[in-house]
Amino acid sequence: MKASNLLPTLGLVAALLAPQLGIAAAATPVLTEEAWFDFTFLDRKVGFVLARDEMTQINGQPAIHSHRWSVITVRRETSVVRMEFTTDVYFKPDGTPLRFTQVRKEANERRSLEGYRDGENFIIQNDVGGNVQRSSVPIAGVRLASSLDVLIAQNLKEGWSAKGQALDEAEGTLQPYEMQVKALGKRHGKPAFEAVQKLGPLTTTMWITPKGEVLESHTAPIRASIVRTTKEKAIEMPDGVLDIFSSGMFSVPAGIPGGSNLERVVVRLTGRSGKRPTYLSGNAQKPRKKTKSSVELVLVAQDPPLRRTKLPVRGKASKAFLQSTPYEPLEDERLKAAAQRVVGKERDAWSAAKRINRFVHEHIKNKSLTKPFATAVEALEAEEGDCTEHAVLFSALAKISGIPTRLVTGLVYVGPSRRAFGYHEWVEVFIGGRWVAMDPTFGQDVADPTHIKFTEGLSDADGLREAGLVAATLIGDLKLEVLEYTTVSGRTKKL
Repeated sequence: MKASNLLPTLGLVAALLAPQLGIAAAATPVLTEEAWFDFTFLDRKVGFVLARDEMTQINGQPAIHSHRWSVITVRRETSVVRMEFTTDVYFKPDGTPLRFTQVRKEANERRSLEGYRDGENFIIQNDVGGNVQRSSVPIAGVRLASSLDVLIAQNLKEGWSAKGQALDEAEGTLQPYEMQVKALGKRHGKPAFEAVQKLGPLTTTMWITPKGEVLESHTAPIRASIVRTTKEKAIEMPDGVLDIFSSGMFSVPAGIPGGSNLERVVVRLTGRSGKRPTYLSGNAQKPRKKTKSSVELVLVAQDPPLRRTKLPVRGKASKAFLQSTPYEPLEDERLKAAAQRVVGKERDAWSAAKRINRFVHEHIKNKSLTKPFATAVEALEAEEGDCTEHAVLFSALAKISGIPTRLVTGLVYVGPSRRAFGYHEWVEVFIGGRWVAMDPTFGQDVADPTHIKFTEGLSDADGLREAGLVAATLIGDLKLEVLEYTTVSGRTKKL
């Protein structure tokens, strides 16, 4: 288990957080400058960011080259994970996009994203574990996300504002943006403008000197920050590396029976910040009582599909949840061969799903926390991973077999030894006209009623971003209480 896509999300935030250094306002090219920043999450240092900007030329025309290098190091119990993001963005001084590249090193895996202008479109090439996908984004009137900081530096005056669409080079997706420069004040004893930049779901508040030097920035809702410092201090990591695994555990002091022994569980989720936590409502999870800062959820055990459904499954859910994603290359011969080997001639969808569930649970022998998020092929070949690798491998094999599948992130009870809930990822399959939760990590054909669902979607940019943002938002803010439970024998106990 882990905070599913938290690390990649923090890495993408770090790659975009260090704005440019004010050189865009210069009338003539200037020498390369560097700025180093501490990167913190939950008020703990987890890495650093290097920002370097310089004037250059592209095809004989003036351009700006923005270079970002961010490194994040955290711990998952005994496993230390290091992620590295290198981003190079080129654009005209007015923000017109030209090209960009981003290379991400996640443990031993390398991911890359690059884009270049082709007429009025931007061609995006995403390489995830050798699975290369290309897409085209209309670029008319669109800026690159990194150039938004240039625009702010060129307009440091109280009341200035702008909005539009930006291509987020960290993900290759279009996001709406809004920017505003507020009053000139002081930060760290220096004159600085406060500026607010909203890019998609993230809101970053920055303090920038009149010369365009960023002193500090904070990004909500995930409570990530950068603070300007020296190179020597930036690259120095504290002795105690943040354990995000333990940070995402929620104790249940009284303890409850194991999930397979439960028929019904009632929990209360409370936001310590005063904001009600994110949750989803469905057949197995419904709100009972809501306040401004909390929600009581009733979780019930699901029944398996009762009616026989032939493969491939057809219906409204089929098209959207049978698609390839960067992490699930459904045309890969290794995955197709594995699906055929596991499912064989079975034509009943539920029987096939159970075969896949058993295979994935047994195939991933090394239940390791060292991988941030592997692809289905990497999980298949390495036979290593935790909940995300189980989920993405199951999803790919199920889709190839004709079973619509989506990934689900949330919490699950990991007692009775730990007596705690922890962040987790599992799957839902669309069979018999409804979604049924399955958990390949625990080998549960029907996921037990201690699974609390926060997000659902695909292993694409939108789905991974949402899952990571929810995890990053709730860690450190969520309080969880078990109010009562009912066992399969019908005994109810209030806590």
